[in-house]
Order: sequence, then C-alpha cells, then structure tokens
Amino acid sequence: MKKQNELVIFEKFRLKLSQKEKKEIDALKMEFKGAPIQTTGAMLFLAAATPFTGEGTKFYKETASQIVTIFKSSIRDAAISDVSQSIRKKNKKAYQYNEEELKKLILKQESRIKKKGRIGLMKKIIVVHLGLGFLPFL
Repeated sequence: MKKQNELVIFEKFRLKLSQKEKKEIDALKMEFKGAPIQTTGAMLFLAAATPFTGEGTKFYKETASQIVTIFKSSIRDAAISDVSQSIRKKNKKAYQYNEEELKKLILKQESRIKKKGRIGLMKKIIVVHLGLGFLPFL
C-alpha cells in the first residue's frame, strides 16, 4: 500500500451513509451527549408507543433501521479508532498494513466491542432483575 494519510486509509472501512442518515445520526448523537438518560427514555417510549398510533407503523420501521444504523456506525467507528491506536502503540503506520490485514483487525475489534457490550448488558439485566433497581454506577 502506498504512503497515505491514516484518515484516508481508514475512511474506506467506514460505513457509507446517505446525507439524510448522517444528519439524523449526528443530531441523535448530539442529543444523546447532552442528555443521555432523557434521550434513551424518549427513544424507548417512542419505540413502544409508535406501533399503536396512526402513522406509527411507518415511523416505527424507519426508526428501527435508523437505530440499527447508528449502532453499527458507532461500533465501526470505535473499532477503527481502537485499531488506529493499537497500530500507533506498535510504532507503525497504517500504510504498512495491507487492506486485508486492516479489515481483519477492524472486524476482530468490532466483535470484541460487541461482546463487551453484551456482557455489560447482561450484568445490568441481572442486577435489575435481582431487585437492586436503578443504581448510579449502572
């Protein structure tokens, strides 16, 4: 691989989103950063309530796909960031790896992030199920 900027190299591995999806995802991310608990509660409420309203089924289908896209995009971005940091720790550059090696590293890191998220979610469900309720450290 020829010497390229790291940003250009990793841009190939990011999920391709339409302009509309980018705007909606950026708006949701900013809203979530400002008030994570209220945003999550509102999304859960909308997910539960919209199928029962008039235009709800259409809205529900669009919202569900957007949420999945947001999660996939966020996980991919986090994996790319982690791989970039690990490459820098080894005192190497991204252009020293071929595309296939980078793809394997990113996919492996994605699976680690997903596994970590599932374990954390299971821990939270168990704690809530045992009756400890909402604790600040969850």
